[in-house]
Amino acid sequence: MKIGMLGKPKKAIIDAVSSEGETPLNAFDNCLLKLGIGDVSLVKLTSILPEDIEFIDKTPQLCPGSNVPAIYTYITSAKTGQKIAAAIVAAKTKNGPVLVAEYSNTDISANEAEKEAIKRVVEMAKNRKREIEGEIIVKSTEHIVKKCGCALAIIVEVE
Repeated sequence: MKIGMLGKPKKAIIDAVSSEGETPLNAFDNCLLKLGIGDVSLVKLTSILPEDIEFIDKTPQLCPGSNVPAIYTYITSAKTGQKIAAAIVAAKTKNGPVLVAEYSNTDISANEAEKEAIKRVVEMAKNRKREIEGEIIVKSTEHIVKKCGCALAIIVEVE
């Protein structure tokens, strides 16, 4: 039996949101609040999930102050009128883990962010000599900055 250092996650949410705030921190925080994860601390992970991870639609109640593992990308901007976007993709591989790729940038659309994230996950599979099996899950968001905006794409391990 193989056991990970911190245990094997069973469930996760995958989503993308954008928001405004007074500062970049507040814009990012407002994205977390929209997702229902504003009262936890995120622990940033790299881009591998177990092959049997289940993606669920709704964020369960998380204990305030918890350290919660997450794979994410975000972009902030305080340039009024600027477009920002973020995307995250998850791809199941044949007889292997779920690979995750993310991308965010300024002056791009959600569609452009999606294409880049998909390109990255395909390359990850190729480098591992693994075949992507089934549909790639894609979540993205784009935002036109009013004062200070944030676009966030994230996978949060919830169980």
